[in-house]
Amino acid sequence: MIDNHEVAAILEEVANILEILGDNPYKIRAYRRASHSIYELADDLEDIWRQGKLGTVDGVGKAIQSKIEEILQTGSLKYHRELLERIPRGVLRMLDLPGLGPRTARIIYEHLGITNLDDLLEAAKARKIRELPGLGAKTEYNIKKGMEMLESIGESVTLGTVLPIARDFCAFLNGGEGIEMAELVGSIRRRKPVVHDIDVLVASDDPEMVRERVARYRRLKALDETGDGVIRGRISLGFEFEVIVVSPSDFPMALLLATGSKEHRKIILSHMQEAGVTSGRSEAEIYEKLGMKWIPPELRENRGEIEQAAGQKLPVLVNQSEIKGDLHIHTDWTDGAHSLEQMVEQARSMGYSYIAVTDHSQSLKISRGLDEKRLRDQLRLIARMNEQMTDFRILSGIEVDIMRDGTLDFPDEVLEQLDVVVASIHSAFHLSAEEQTHRIVSAIENPNVDIIGHLTGRLLNRRAGYQVDIDLVIRAASRRGTILEINAHPDRLDISEEVAFQARKEGVKVAINSDAHQAGDMLLIEYGVYNARRGWLEARDVVNTWPLERLLQYLENKPG
Repeated sequence: MIDNHEVAAILEEVANILEILGDNPYKIRAYRRASHSIYELADDLEDIWRQGKLGTVDGVGKAIQSKIEEILQTGSLKYHRELLERIPRGVLRMLDLPGLGPRTARIIYEHLGITNLDDLLEAAKARKIRELPGLGAKTEYNIKKGMEMLESIGESVTLGTVLPIARDFCAFLNGGEGIEMAELVGSIRRRKPVVHDIDVLVASDDPEMVRERVARYRRLKALDETGDGVIRGRISLGFEFEVIVVSPSDFPMALLLATGSKEHRKIILSHMQEAGVTSGRSEAEIYEKLGMKWIPPELRENRGEIEQAAGQKLPVLVNQSEIKGDLHIHTDWTDGAHSLEQMVEQARSMGYSYIAVTDHSQSLKISRGLDEKRLRDQLRLIARMNEQMTDFRILSGIEVDIMRDGTLDFPDEVLEQLDVVVASIHSAFHLSAEEQTHRIVSAIENPNVDIIGHLTGRLLNRRAGYQVDIDLVIRAASRRGTILEINAHPDRLDISEEVAFQARKEGVKVAINSDAHQAGDMLLIEYGVYNARRGWLEARDVVNTWPLERLLQYLENKPG
C-alpha cells in the first residue's frame, strides 16, 4: 500500500523534472500545489479515493486526479517514469544542494552538459558556473559549500548542517492538531558543534495524532516502528530523528531532563531526589526549587555550571543581539562572491555599525590574494565609501598569511596602515607542535597583528586541527593583548568552546567573526555565538560587542 507521503513525493519530482525541462509554468505549479496539499492531508489519501472524493482535495483537478489514481492502483506513475528517462538522475541529485533549484539545474545541464555532482563541483572550482546566464559567483560558492555539506553527512553532522532542517521539522510539528508544544532537545538544544541526530520533545495527550503529523512531513524519508511514546525515522538527507511524546503536565520536567548531557542529568536527578522535586511549571521553577538559577542549555555539560547555579554565580552569556560588527569578511576583490558594497548592505541589514574588510594577502594565490598595489586601491575605495556614510564604518584590514617561519607576507610598514589585521595559517599544517606554536606565537608578538584567525585550522568531521600548544598561545595572547577568533563558520567553530573557556580565564579577548565569503555567510555569526556561550563567554569578553570607539581604542593601545 502506498501512503500520502509517497504519492506527494512522486508529484513533486514530476514538477521538478518539468521545471528542469522548461515546461509550462502553470502545469508545474499545478503539480506542486497538489503535492503540497497531499503532504498536508490529515486523512489517508487512499480512503479519500475509495470514497470518490479525490476532487475535493485542494489543487487536485481532473488531469492530476487520474495520475493520483494510477499511483494508488499501481504504486507508480507511467508519466513519471517517462520523464525520468529524459533527465539523468544526477541532474535531479543536484537539487539536494541547498539553494540549488530546478531552474539552476536546467541552466547548468543545458550549457555545460553536467550530469553528476562530481563534475558539478569541478565546474564550480574552475569558475565555470559564474559564466552561465542568470547565475554568478554566489551560485558557484553555494555549490561548493553544499557539496561539502553532503560529504560531511555520516554518523555525525555539524550543527550548521542539521539545525535549519531540525528547526523546520519542529515548526511543522508545532502546527499540528493535538500538539500543545514541540521543542528541540538533546545536543541540538545545547548547540553542540557536532550532533548525531535530531531530538524533539512534544507535549500531547494523543501520541497517535503526533505520529500522523510526523507522517505528513514533506521531507520525511522513513518512519520506523514506534512505541512507548517515541517516534523514530529519517528526514531530508537521511538525518535520523526521535520524537518523544509526553503529557503537557510532564513537559517542563521532560524538557529539562532531555536537554542536559548524561552527566548533567545524573547530578540534577540526584538533587531532585534529595529535595523531593518531581514537577514544575517551567524549567526555571524546577531549578529554583533546587536552589539554583536557570541554567542556559549551552552550559548543561557538567563543567561546573551546577555549582555556579547553586551559588547564583552563572555568567551572563553573550547574545547575538549584542554583536555590533564583523571583523573578518572577504569580498570579490579576492575569493568572495560579493562586492564590498553588497557586504556593507548585508551588515547594515543586520544592525551592525561596522565591519572590517579582511581579504586574503598576496601569498594565497589560489584565492587571488591582494598585493600591495591592489590593497592600496581597496583602501581608496574604503575611504570613499566611509565619506558617504555617517552611521556605519568600514575598517580597513587584511587576512595576512602566517608563513612557515612565523613571518607575515606583508611588511610592517603596510600592516601598520590598516585598522584590523587578522593573521591566519593556510599552509604547512604538518609541522610539529613546537614549530607550529612558534609560528603562531611569532605572529602574536608582531605589534601589528590584532587577531589570530581560526587558530587550529580544524574542519569539523573532515580535518583535525594541527598540533599546537594552546597554553603557550594563550599566555602569549594574554601578554600582548592579541585577540583570538571564534570563526563562526559551522565547519570550523575555531577556537573551540574549551579554548574559549580557557582564554576567558586568562583574560584573553575574543572576536566572533563570520569569515564570510558571500553576504549570506554573515548570518553564520549565530553559530559562533553558540560556541562562545558554550565557552561561558560574556559580552565583555567579546570585542565586537563593543562600540566602535572602544574597539579602536583597544586595538590602538594593546599591551606589550
